[in-house]
Amino acid sequence: MPNTFIENREAWLRMSDIDYVGQFVKAWLAFNAWYRSAYSETQDRKIIDEFKWQSNPVLNTLRPKLEAQSDEAAQFRAEIGLLHQRLENFELLSGKTKKRITLRNVYLRESVPCVKTEDRYGILFHVELLVSKQVAVNVTRKKGGASLLIVPAARHDLSTLPATPGFQGLSVPQQNVLRRLYVGASPYWICDLTLHDEGLGSPPLHCGAYEFRCGRDALFSGVVEVLYEMRCILFHGELVPTKEAVACYEPAFRLIRRFLDCVV
Repeated sequence: MPNTFIENREAWLRMSDIDYVGQFVKAWLAFNAWYRSAYSETQDRKIIDEFKWQSNPVLNTLRPKLEAQSDEAAQFRAEIGLLHQRLENFELLSGKTKKRITLRNVYLRESVPCVKTEDRYGILFHVELLVSKQVAVNVTRKKGGASLLIVPAARHDLSTLPATPGFQGLSVPQQNVLRRLYVGASPYWICDLTLHDEGLGSPPLHCGAYEFRCGRDALFSGVVEVLYEMRCILFHGELVPTKEAVACYEPAFRLIRRFLDCVV
C-alpha cells in the first residue's frame, strides 16, 4: 500500500517554494507605477538614471542606512550582501552582448566632458572626453613639442588603443599612463563597487559578509542599476528560470519591497 503521507509531504513541499521571480515582477510593477507618476520623464531608463542620484523618497530614506548603525540598516545591507553573493555564484547575462549582471562591473552614470592630462617621463599626455562622447588623444614630447601619438575624436574603445600608430613606440610605463588616462575619460562611469575608492577616506561599507569601498552614493546607484538590469532580462524574456537564477531574485525582491515601503 503506497504511503500517501510521504507523497503529500513531497507535494506540499513543492508548493511551499516561494516564486521570487513572480514576487519580484509584482513588486516592480508597483514600483513602476509609483515612479511613472512621480517623474515627468516617460522613458524608464531616463527615470532610473535620475532616480539613482537625485533626491527622492527612496534615496533619502535608504541611502543613509548604508552607513547607519541600527538593526534595520544592518538588515538592509545584509540584503545587498546576499544579492552580491547570489550574483557572484550564478551568471545572470543581459542583452545580445551577454553582459554579466554584477556589482563588480556596474554602470553608474554618464560622464561629463573632461580633460585628463599628465606630465611624466618628459612627455605630455592629453586625453579629452568631448560633448559628443567621443575621445581625443594627443601625446607629445615636452621638449620640442614633437607629436608621438594622435587620435582624432573617436568612439571610446580601450581595445583599439594598442593598434594606434605610435602606441608601440611608447615605453611600457608610458603606455600604462596613457591607458589609465584613457580609462578615466570613459563616457560612462562603470566600476567595481567592491574595490572603487572615491578617495574620501571613509571606511568600507559592510553588507553582510562583504565590503564595498565605493561610498554610499555609488553603492546605492549600483544596487538600483543591478535591480533595473534584472528587471529588464525578465521583461525581455531573456532569463532562463533555473533554480540558481530564481535564487538571485530573492534579495532583489526584498530590496524592491524596501523601495515601496518608502513611497506608500
